[in-house]
Order: sequence, then structure tokens, then C-alpha cells
Amino acid sequence: MGDLPIINLPLLHQDPLAKSSVIKKIRDACHRYGFFHVVDHGIPDRVIEDALKVSGEFFELPMAEKEELASDDVCKEVRFCKLRMGEFARDFLKLYAHPLDHFRSSWPTSPPYYREKMGIYSEEVRKLSIELFGAIMESLNLDSQTHYLQKKFEQGLQTLALNSYVPHSESDKKIGAPPHTDHSIITVLLQSAPGLEIDNGGTWKNVPNLKGSLQVLVGVHLEVISNGFYKSVLHRAIPSCGDSITRLSIASLHNLAIDEVVEPAAELEINGDDGNSRMYKGSSLRDYLKHLASGENKGFIETIKIN
Repeated sequence: MGDLPIINLPLLHQDPLAKSSVIKKIRDACHRYGFFHVVDHGIPDRVIEDALKVSGEFFELPMAEKEELASDDVCKEVRFCKLRMGEFARDFLKLYAHPLDHFRSSWPTSPPYYREKMGIYSEEVRKLSIELFGAIMESLNLDSQTHYLQKKFEQGLQTLALNSYVPHSESDKKIGAPPHTDHSIITVLLQSAPGLEIDNGGTWKNVPNLKGSLQVLVGVHLEVISNGFYKSVLHRAIPSCGDSITRLSIASLHNLAIDEVVEPAAELEINGDDGNSRMYKGSSLRDYLKHLASGENKGFIETIKIN
């Protein structure tokens, strides 16, 4: 698989030749890997450090306090749970984060400054995601739909998925997250330590946690928009930081509005990989949540493919 692609964000704002080179690199990364690192992304180190700090402090709270936010309802705006999925286990907190003023009042109040520090990070990573989405749309050579999709993306839903991978003694469980794709357009990942692995044609590729970088993953709905040209990346988390260190991750998932139907871009429908003009049915984030709640084993992407 070689080295995974690294996108230097400021190059998008240099001369046309440098920008064109970066756009081409993004296109190749999304098509070949469904993944890339982004560096020089503009989010201050202190903002990142504070987000990881308060996230870790939340997961260290007494269980009784965390369980006040516990729920099995996948549609809840705030949801804490101890996920036990197959052979894997982790602690998980979901927060809806945009519009921030609408959702932040339901976020945890402990530890102190949680809402403030996590709110600052969520706003910063959302600004980054908007810039990345614009570049990704440009990489697809979408002319007529770029402005429309950009506007819908900026008005869309942001979800923070926070994970804590604490070494423990459950002998029948591995600390980690099982293989999955993200139901997002893009996901921007922050991790405190290595552990992310992406699928490379049936084998797993360790993703290095490059200093100062964030990881960008193609989600299911970007695969749909691209009509299959970009692939949502299958990935898992297997912490590799030792038995005494807790790995934290903050995934910022970016979607259109929850009931907004996402379809293949009309300009790309003639380029279906298998010869079909249109490879996917339209679907919304709410459709995915209903699928998740149903317990269906089949992946959501398989349910919307047109055979």
C-alpha cells in the first residue's frame, strides 16, 4: 500500500499550480484509499490538547454519573454507552454538535469547562471540514452542483463520536472497535495514540499517528455522491499503546441535515463503476439510523446499492 497520502492544507491557497496538485492528490487519496492525513490544518495545538483532556476526564468520571447520559436510542442527541460489539469493547459518547448553540446545553456538565473546551474544538474542526469538503467537491470536477452541495454541507449535521479504549481484564473482549465504515460524508479523526487500521484489499494497514495531523475518512454518503468513484473506507481500532495507556479518539462526522436525501451527483451518474448509470438509491442520515436501530447485519451501503 505504501505510504498513506498526506495533504498539506495551506497549499490549497497558494498559486494555481500548487492548488491543482493538491486537488489531484485528494482525488487520488479518496479513490485509492478512502483516507488521507491532513497537516497544517489550522487547529491550534492547545485546542486539540484541551479537547482530549476534557474527553479523558469525562470517561474517568464515576460510572453512576456517566450513566445519567446512558441510552440505547441511537437517535438521542447525547448518548453514553459501554459498547460491547462481538469480540470488541470500548466506552462511547455521542454528541450532536452543529448547530452548536442548539445542542451544547445538553452536553455533559462535568468535568468543568467540558462544554467550553469541546465546543471550541467542534467549531474548529467544522471549519476545517467545510474547507476539506470544498476541495473534495472540486476534485470530483462537479461544476453545476458544487455550490448547492457546499451550501447543504454547511447547513448539515455534525456529530462527535468520542471513544475511550481502557485496558481491562475482560478476557473474552478485545479493547477496540470492530471493522466498519462511517455513515458520514467525511469524518475527521483526532486520536491520542495509534490504533486506527484501514482495510487494504483484505489486509489491515496500521495508520501512523503523525504528530500534528488529523485523519480524514471517506464516509458512505461521499461514496454515494461520487457514484462509487470514492470508496467509504473500512476501518477498525486496535489500540497499540500498551496495557497501561488509555487511547482516546474524537471522530467528527459531517453529514447533510438528518432528513436530507443524498444521491449520486447527476454529472457522475454516467460513470458507474459497473456500467450502471446510477449505482445507489437516495438515502438520508435518518434512514441510516433506522437501519442501525433495526439490528440488521447487512451493512447500510449494501441496502442502497442498485444491482
